Amino acid sequence: VQRYTLNYHECMQQLNVLPPSIEPHASGHIIEQQKYISKILENGYAYESKGSIYFDVEKYNKEHPYGILSGRNIDDLQSNTRNLDGQDEKRGALDFALWKKAKPEHIMKWNSEWSEGFPGWHLECSAMSTKYLGNQFDIHGGGNDLKFPHHENEIAQNVSSCGCQPARYWLHTNMLLIKRKKMSKSDG
Repeated sequence: VQRYTLNYHECMQQLNVLPPSIEPHASGHIIEQQKYISKILENGYAYESKGSIYFDVEKYNKEHPYGILSGRNIDDLQSNTRNLDGQDEKRGALDFALWKKAKPEHIMKWNSEWSEGFPGWHLECSAMSTKYLGNQFDIHGGGNDLKFPHHENEIAQNVSSCGCQPARYWLHTNMLLIKRKKMSKSDG
């Protein structure tokens, strides 16, 4: 990770892009993520199952529109869900992990009141943005591949924890393409 981070910083410097004033890392904010999960649990939008904590999408959708950013409908989403590890632990197919109990061979894991495990993918962004930018901030950006489910889940987490959407405006960019294919590390 450090190698890619340093390379990114060098590229940004060559482009005369000013560095950010803060550049948080998810692994440095485990306590904040655990507190964020506790607040969502306290507000009734998450549940524990076998040491993992899941966000209850169906319950959330009864009180708040899930899919508001991407325009997706929860009924259509349920018919298109895929079978992922841990599905038998979840109440609903759309529920997503806030905290996953780690298997013994998992490299990164931390102690929590629920289990030795790690935060869910969407949680880190909610916890860190709230810490540094407050419950709501002006602009949230990212690639258009993050609109669903990542940014939808960030919205659901924020509303469930803080009572408001995290961003007033969402800015999604297209992917950088090489030979008509999305540029990625896996392709070198």
